[in-house]
Amino acid sequence: MNVHTRLLIIILALVLGEIAAAGSLDQVDSADDWETEASAARKAGIPLMVVFSTHDCTYCVRLKKQVLVPLVRSGKLPNKVLVREFKIDQGGKIVDFDGERVRTRIFVKRYDIYATPTVVFVDYKGEPLASPIVGYNEPDAYTELLDESIDNATMTLAALRSSFFTAVQRDPPSLIAKYNFSHQTGEAGSGFFID
Repeated sequence: MNVHTRLLIIILALVLGEIAAAGSLDQVDSADDWETEASAARKAGIPLMVVFSTHDCTYCVRLKKQVLVPLVRSGKLPNKVLVREFKIDQGGKIVDFDGERVRTRIFVKRYDIYATPTVVFVDYKGEPLASPIVGYNEPDAYTELLDESIDNATMTLAALRSSFFTAVQRDPPSLIAKYNFSHQTGEAGSGFFID
């Protein structure tokens, strides 16, 4: 192989690598293992933003193309929320936040999804942190509403974590016992279920 051919191969590899890297910024990743996604969000200290959509939803495509992808590309969303899309018409079973397999329709019903797109902000256990955003009209108003909802979800998550840690500092043994009891029995506890 001559020098020109090698140089051409190297340049082509670099260009294709750049295109592949940019491709990941041109989409919103889908998810069906919410335990894994929750773990990633927990490590980053940010809420999960679940975009419920269907395969034939034109408004979902517009939302992604006009709002979500530009925000992901700009770097604004990845620092605030972990964005994942969930196709409600995929059927079958998925991995829920607790690691158990659950039917898609049960997962969707939990969040009262009746239209797509619907965006829901949740904590690491799948509990809602802000009001859902249902539907899509135009990019500017939606972006403003999305920013407000992200801020609300982030503040709610921070407040829950702060309340939990403050309570643990005040009375660690009884709170931990109460947490363990409610966690094992499924009975309502103090509401401080942030790991």
